[in-house]
Amino acid sequence: MKKKPQGFRKRILLGTTLFIVIITLLSLAVVYYWSFYHFSHLFEDRVIDAYTFQKNRELGVENEWILGVTTNSIDVVESIHGENTAREIQQKALTQEEVTKLYRDTIDQKHLLYTIGLDTKDGETLYKYSILKDIYAEKFPQIALFLLVFAFIVAIISTIYSNSLSRELYSDIRRLREYSKRIAEGKKTEPITIQTGDQEFQELAEDLEIMRKALEKNDKVRQNTLQYISHEMKTPIMIIEGYASSAQDRFYPKGTLDDSLKTILMQTNRMKQRVQDLLTIVHLDSLVMPDDLEDILLLPCVKETILLLDKDLQTKTLSIDIKEDVCVRGSRQHIMILLENLISNQIKYSETVISISQEDAPKSTIIRFYNDGLQIPEEIQQDLFKPFVKGSAKGSGLGLPICRGIMKQIGGDIRLEDTSTGTVFLLEFPKHMSLGHSEA
Repeated sequence: MKKKPQGFRKRILLGTTLFIVIITLLSLAVVYYWSFYHFSHLFEDRVIDAYTFQKNRELGVENEWILGVTTNSIDVVESIHGENTAREIQQKALTQEEVTKLYRDTIDQKHLLYTIGLDTKDGETLYKYSILKDIYAEKFPQIALFLLVFAFIVAIISTIYSNSLSRELYSDIRRLREYSKRIAEGKKTEPITIQTGDQEFQELAEDLEIMRKALEKNDKVRQNTLQYISHEMKTPIMIIEGYASSAQDRFYPKGTLDDSLKTILMQTNRMKQRVQDLLTIVHLDSLVMPDDLEDILLLPCVKETILLLDKDLQTKTLSIDIKEDVCVRGSRQHIMILLENLISNQIKYSETVISISQEDAPKSTIIRFYNDGLQIPEEIQQDLFKPFVKGSAKGSGLGLPICRGIMKQIGGDIRLEDTSTGTVFLLEFPKHMSLGHSEA
């Protein structure tokens, strides 16, 4: 089973949380060892008075294990902590004026906490000595060393963990940068196949792959556009150039100046139409503006388009069966372009018969365009509505993409119908756009 990628932020959060928990537990272990176990073990039964000291000495207890004592005899202090310590403490007692005073000294390389209390009995001054080894001061170097070792171990663990994350992170970033750089340089690239455990990088890789495909598609469209312009403009330009050059020499290829000029104008109109088709493809998105949409009666638009193309219909049989009240919502300019492209296609590819009819569906109104010409080859039917795909040498490859773009912008659809004879295109307008058939 493929492991589901996790987000990098989630991994950082989980890893950091786990790391903090481990450090906390280890810190608690250090505190417990030094504050509870170690010191409790050292202090247990080792702070004694003079009587207990004598008994323990008889039992063979070594003096170096005695950490503390409370006594009225300086001799007991000397026997436990040595002559130098006893002498200095006694000197402090003789000069002390306070009844009780706490001292913290290092004597004879021993860290001591001691209290000297003054009292009198029968006119005689009595001294009470309470002495305890300052075990924290004595053990501090060991504690500091232990903490330094602990900090060093933590630093090593942190470095290993962060290096592991950064290696994987920068490895993914480096591959994505190299890939995006190849795309930016316009180099041909294979589909990106970066596999990573981080969800964000996986999604970024997928987005880059989408961008690569889009750029390849745009590049292909650009190349097709250049080929289209080169192909469609070359012939008219050559004709115009040839006719104009001949006219300079007082030679008219069509016999007369007027006929030759008509040919030049015809080729000029041809180039103008091709440029208009390209501009229409580019500016179809302008239809999304609400101000561009209006309620349009469809039948008058069909008739107006037929009048424009009447000279091409002289050898064709045309029938129209559309109700007068069928109204669609859209841009009149674009509806006229839509109809002109479809009807001119019917004229161009038909043998003799063309029909435009209406069909009603539960949720839409369908306008059916039929001609009795050859059927469109199956191998190009899937790409028929893509720019520059031609059904034959007669077409420009832009008419049907323009039609689909217009229908898409106004919420409708255009499709090729599967028929046994001829060719049928269907325009489908949503019912809510067909005011002549809207529900009451």
